Amino acid sequence: MLPDCLTPYKHYNEETISGVLDGIVNSDDEDSEMYPSEKTMLRWHHWYILNQFNMEGHMKSIGYRLLGFKEELLRSSSSLLEQIKSSMPDTWLRTILRYLYNSGNSLQPFYS
Repeated sequence: MLPDCLTPYKHYNEETISGVLDGIVNSDDEDSEMYPSEKTMLRWHHWYILNQFNMEGHMKSIGYRLLGFKEELLRSSSSLLEQIKSSMPDTWLRTILRYLYNSGNSLQPFYS
């Protein structure tokens, strides 16, 4: 389940939102009945940009503190977020947000 700032009234599913963030769903896909407005897609992109560094830091911290990875993970310059996105293309957003919120962390909402 995604936070309310991304899915007010739970109108869009996680696959639609992650598809927009990945560039799979765009303004050319108007034939879909679940097509979000351009303003909604822009809000999702702004939310992601606003929280991208926080997600990266939280995921590295969770990996070190809770999952037992070594300190090298914290110092690594490679993007853990991008690695998760590439290894779990269909469920990356759900997985990251589940780890973040279940570990007591939170992200900033974006209101336009």
